[in-house]
Amino acid sequence: MELSPLEIRQREFGRKFRGYDPEEVDTFLEQIAEEMTRLVQETTDRASLIQRQEAQLRVHQEREDSLRNTLVTAQKMTDEIKANAKREADLIVKEGELNAERLLEQAHRKLAQVQAEIAEFVRQRDLFAAKLRGLLKTHLELLDLHVDQPGPRTEPSKTGTPGVSAVEPRPGGPTPSR
Repeated sequence: MELSPLEIRQREFGRKFRGYDPEEVDTFLEQIAEEMTRLVQETTDRASLIQRQEAQLRVHQEREDSLRNTLVTAQKMTDEIKANAKREADLIVKEGELNAERLLEQAHRKLAQVQAEIAEFVRQRDLFAAKLRGLLKTHLELLDLHVDQPGPRTEPSKTGTPGVSAVEPRPGGPTPSR
């Protein structure tokens, strides 16, 4: 049975001979009613406080959930960013390696081309040197042949026969050299 402070104050008891002092009972009931009023108010205040704290708790739990979700999302984004950065770095490295291989291949082709040109120039130089040696050898042999043959030197013929040179120098003209 629940009693309110008002019910306690308004409660009346039947009277019997030799019963309790009505003033003492009324005073005691008033004290009980006041204590009960205080307890009811305290209970109401505590219930109100509990409701506010539960509301705050819900707000904090929602914030915690929101923060947890934000952290999870941030972690996922961080992982995605790391994965994307790694993929991009791998791609850049592969592109760099391909470019390096392509440049190296071009350098090898250019080197082969330059080596081929050098070999051609060396071959042409050697061919030119061999022809020049042969020509010089032929001229030396012709010079040696002319020096070894004694006899008068004759002037070139009027017919322009090749191989015949002037034997004696002309007066006032250039002197033939050997």
